[in-house]
Amino acid sequence: MRYLKILCVLAVIVFVSGCSIEPEPINFGKDHCVYCKMTIADPKYGAELVTKKGRIYKFDAIECMLPYMKENADTEFGHTMAVAYDKPQSLQKVESLYFVKNAHFKSPMGKNLAAFVKQPQEFESMTWTQLTETFY
Repeated sequence: MRYLKILCVLAVIVFVSGCSIEPEPINFGKDHCVYCKMTIADPKYGAELVTKKGRIYKFDAIECMLPYMKENADTEFGHTMAVAYDKPQSLQKVESLYFVKNAHFKSPMGKNLAAFVKQPQEFESMTWTQLTETFY
């Protein structure tokens, strides 16, 4: 009986740890955008959504993630992440980023949209809320 209890506790631990809803790093040059199907290649751009159920969706640019979110508005996302131009290959929470739309930034889908950890002084920037309200 004691072994059965231990086995049940271990099974629960294994099950719970296997249902992670954490983001995972983008594998640049190998992962593909779920929206446009392009290979995610540029380490200064990219985005990721993780649903509350743990499903991960990767994007080659913020401009692919935004329409995907709009088309799937009934889905609950646990994490909304983007790669910061000033911190390549690193996913950051979108709420903590500044977004710039400027021809200086040649994003993969041609919308000239980049995210930043530090607010760039030389460009006008916007928050995630302002971005979602303005462009999509």
